[in-house]
Parts: sequence; C-alpha cells; structure tokens
Amino acid sequence: MAIGLNINGQTASKLIKKSSEFASPKFDGLKMIHSHYHKPNKSPLNPEIETLQFINSGKIQSEFSTRKFQNGDRFEVYRLPDEVIKVLKNKFGEIKAFKSSIAQHNHKPAIAYENAKNAMRSKTHNFLA
Repeated sequence: MAIGLNINGQTASKLIKKSSEFASPKFDGLKMIHSHYHKPNKSPLNPEIETLQFINSGKIQSEFSTRKFQNGDRFEVYRLPDEVIKVLKNKFGEIKAFKSSIAQHNHKPAIAYENAKNAMRSKTHNFLA
C-alpha cells in the first residue's frame, strides 16, 4: 500500500459537455467548434470549461480554452499556429502568471496577451461574418 496516497478520497466531479459545430460558408473544410463543460447541477450558461476550435480539413488550426476556478481565477490557453500562450488571471482580470512558447513575448506579457485575444477575436469575426 502506498503511504500518503488517499485512494478513498473525493474524486473529481463529472462535467456535462455541450458542443456546437459550425461549417464555414466561405471555405470548404473549415469549421468552428464551440464546447462548454458544466457541472450537472449548474447552469450551462456559466460553464466551468469553455473551448473554441478552428479546424481545417480535420486539423486544429487555432484553439482557445478557458477554465474557471472556485476562487474566481481563470486559466486561459491560446493555441495559435505559431505560438501557445498560457495566462492565469485573478477574479479581477489581472494577469497573475504568463507563459508564451516564444521567449521574447514573456518580457511583455500584456502586449502578447492582447495580440492573442485579438487574433482569436478576428478569426471568430471573420468566420461568422
């Protein structure tokens, strides 16, 4: 028996997944998938985890994911074709931790974060417009 390992303790709660898939009217093979995960006893309008993926010919081109914690903190991941950005924000939206796969962007996290947000916003707008 492993000492210090509590296998009889509380396990992670189950989440319900809801997904919507949209095909692009402009480009063949391009689709957007919006998924959110919520607890069975909570409203799906306030998800624990939310993802937005842009898929072209079966391959993920870009992705945004966010996870809310009980204390109000939020963890966001932006997976772009040339970079992966991970951001931990407090409940007031202030950046607590930042990590980019491009080392130079770690020196100016606010600018890199805004650029990633704008890139995903632009992709969503162009897809739906």
